[in-house]
Order: sequence, then C-alpha cells, then structure tokens
Amino acid sequence: MSVLPDMGLPNTMSEAEYEALPAGVARRIEVVHGYVIVCESPTPQHQQVARRLANTFETARPKEPCTRVQMETDVVLWHVPKYTFRRPDVVVYRCKEDRNAKPEASDVVLMVEVSSPSTEREDLVDKMAQYAAAGIPAYLVVRMSADGDIIDTREFHLDAATCQYRMESVMEHGVVLTYPFKIAVPFEELTE
Repeated sequence: MSVLPDMGLPNTMSEAEYEALPAGVARRIEVVHGYVIVCESPTPQHQQVARRLANTFETARPKEPCTRVQMETDVVLWHVPKYTFRRPDVVVYRCKEDRNAKPEASDVVLMVEVSSPSTEREDLVDKMAQYAAAGIPAYLVVRMSADGDIIDTREFHLDAATCQYRMESVMEHGVVLTYPFKIAVPFEELTE
C-alpha cells in the first residue's frame, strides 16, 4: 500500500479506516471509490459565497417537510463496491432522526459546489457524474473567476430515465431557484 506523502495517509481507504482517523485529518480529505483525495483549502471569498448561500437556503427553508442546510458536511454517496463520500460546499437534505448522523445520498435534495478555475473540471465532470449516479435530484454549481467574482450559476436536475443531470438553467445575475424551495439572491449579496 502506498502512502500519500504530504499527510502520511494510504492512497486507498475503507470506511472503517476513514472513521478511525483523527477529526483534523478527516476534514482534509474525501474518499472516492476507496481512493483518498486531499482537499485544497478554499479561499476566503469562496467560503463567503458558500456561507451566504447556505444562510439564504436556511432562511428560506419551510418548516415542513423538515430539511437541514449544512456546509462542508460529509455526504456518503455509496458504501459498496468502494466507499465514497464527498464534502460539498453546501448540502440540503431531509432531516434524520439522529441529528449527528452523516447524510446519505438518499437523504439529499440538493448539492452545491462553489467552483473556482482550479476545481471547475472536477465539479462539472467528476462530481456531477458521481452525484447523478448516487441519485441526488438537484445539483447547483456556482462558477467563480480567479478574482472572486461569480461568472454564473448552473442548475442541474436529475433525469431519472438516464441517471444523468440535465441543465435546468444558467443564471448570470443571481441565484433564483424553486427547488428544493424558493430562493432569489443577487450575486452581489453573495460576493460583496
């Protein structure tokens, strides 16, 4: 087994091995098809956009059905054949009885990624395919420029027949959604 040199971690990891990691180490990685992916730290502007978007969802969510809005929370996409989880910037999911339990893909109604030029390909190709394969009904990608402005936001909905996302809309001035609930926020309120 080879080891990731910068963190002393193996290249591959089971769910049990991940669960045994110290929290400080676990927060810095994702596991995809059993392979360890070291996550880069987001920029302050990236974090601000994600936080303000999460706050917008939190404010808009109805009392029923019960949903939760979280940032940087592990979402288990599947356990077999190889353990896979991702940590989206924002996730909206149906409430679980155990409030500390990690959401599973079947609980999620929306995944959100704030994408920079260095992560755009992963967000629009790799994660999109994984989230669709896991059956997550909606995916939102906020595309940011290198200087921290929002280029656009792309909304995707799952086509159940093909198990792939189809483009629902491209928003160039603000985020306007009706699913999983209504929100409307101009880009300036997310970036300024």
